[in-house]
Amino acid sequence: MNNNNHSGTMSFTKTVAVAGTTSTVTTSNATDFIINGKFGTQLDALTNQATPTTDFLTGAAFPALAANEGCAIVLGTTAAGGTTVKAVQGGIVDLDSTSGEFITAPSFGSIPKEMCPFAYIIIQNGSTGSAWTFGTTSFGATGITDTFVDIGQMPDRPQES
Repeated sequence: MNNNNHSGTMSFTKTVAVAGTTSTVTTSNATDFIINGKFGTQLDALTNQATPTTDFLTGAAFPALAANEGCAIVLGTTAAGGTTVKAVQGGIVDLDSTSGEFITAPSFGSIPKEMCPFAYIIIQNGSTGSAWTFGTTSFGATGITDTFVDIGQMPDRPQES
């Protein structure tokens, strides 16, 4: 018998994700979620939760953004929930050195099937910025603009303005 029901991955509550202090993330709400049709353990509300220093997809350290570069970073959790935060960084793209806006829109990285996304961040390292690395460098560093977007499911592309 063929099962035509397709399982999904979804976060059920707007987490209200924002930059915490330094390189941390804070959410106002806990959320229940499904990964490939199975409920995970609730993701707790987070207060200045440390962000990972390695990409969940590649296992490698996040590459740094130079001045006039930007990217999209997806935040998620695994079935363990709790305060487990995972992140996947999309490709690094150039910013216009005058306006600080993207020349080409950023893209998401591939999201592992074990991860339920709950937010993404658009990072822009303007012309006054120094090297910036997710999980290490403060969101409040000079030249950095961060835009957090809460999601229930992955959109087809990030909203970059």
